[in-house]
Amino acid sequence: MQTIKRRIGIFMHQFDGGGAERMTVILANALYEAGHEVTFIVRSGKGESRYLLRTEIPVIDMDIAERSKLEKNIRNIRSLAGVLKGQEYDVLFCVTAEMSQVAAIAAFLCRKRIPLVEVLHNTLSMETHSFQKIREKAIPLLDRQFDRVIAVSQGVREDYLRVSNASGQKVVTVCNPVIYPQIYQMAREDTGHPWLVKERKWHTLVLSGRLSYQKNHMFMLRVLSRLCRDEDYRLILLGIGELEEELKKACAGLGIRDSVDFYGYTKNPYSFYADADAVVLCSRYEGLPTVLIEALACGARIVSVDCRSGPDEILAHGKYGTLVEPGKEELFAQAVRESLREKPDKDALRRRAQDFSLERSADGYLRIVEELVNGEKI
Repeated sequence: MQTIKRRIGIFMHQFDGGGAERMTVILANALYEAGHEVTFIVRSGKGESRYLLRTEIPVIDMDIAERSKLEKNIRNIRSLAGVLKGQEYDVLFCVTAEMSQVAAIAAFLCRKRIPLVEVLHNTLSMETHSFQKIREKAIPLLDRQFDRVIAVSQGVREDYLRVSNASGQKVVTVCNPVIYPQIYQMAREDTGHPWLVKERKWHTLVLSGRLSYQKNHMFMLRVLSRLCRDEDYRLILLGIGELEEELKKACAGLGIRDSVDFYGYTKNPYSFYADADAVVLCSRYEGLPTVLIEALACGARIVSVDCRSGPDEILAHGKYGTLVEPGKEELFAQAVRESLREKPDKDALRRRAQDFSLERSADGYLRIVEELVNGEKI
């Protein structure tokens, strides 16, 4: 049966190296390869994940400069409204709550009927943004503009239903397209990192994520200082962010400066996960943390805080990794020690990772596209 080509727009802020942006690019490639016309609309065309995007997929770069929060948001809305007036889309996916709110206002201003789908990658009630109070009050009102809301995990879905008073039928869970064939090949590559040599006399942990408030790296640094009292532990931090200098000062204060490597952004985190003694996550909140699913695919031990939302769902209540109550540093340190005493069932971990495959995710998105094109009501 021949695929009916659909015109799919994707609106997000820019091509950052974070999980939401990478997952969106990977999904867009899959939709294009399935025979659909895909276009990105972005506030800025820059970012680490841009290299992943197929060159055939057009990008409308609104090129909005980083100015004051208010001016940036106003220009964002006006620019997007102008783009939408001149384009035809069967559906517009709006990535993250902040960009979805911008799209809802822009679509209203341009007086053009475009099916809008909000895509939520985080637990909305835990997020903080500029003009937070206004945004919170606007959520139930702007929700009326969305034809569907995609939540990347069941926890994100339940949270959105609480804060928006939306219809339960309107809000659906479609997990991120985390697992695709190239991951397994990339996981076998050599990192070249001296702390990940095969014959080593220390334990190497890997934490991947933007150096930001949400990811709570300070917690892990304090845990590491506890671990280093008894044995030689090393921590590799994958990612960049605004808190780098603050975290480096904290390392010096905790006496672990030589035990932490601020490695930065890498195009291949998978080989780090595969070679690490354990992959750790200590975020204050998440949506569906990509790193945990990628770590499963690489057969890695996992120790994660049980934050909202995602870790408990991914790890199946602790079946595929260790979950620790948030804020408990000594419990987390003990969980790391205990996890290293056990050999992971790598085949079982990889099978679990397949529940978050690119194919499943793309099917979920295309199902929603067809529902909206065919005018199915909720």
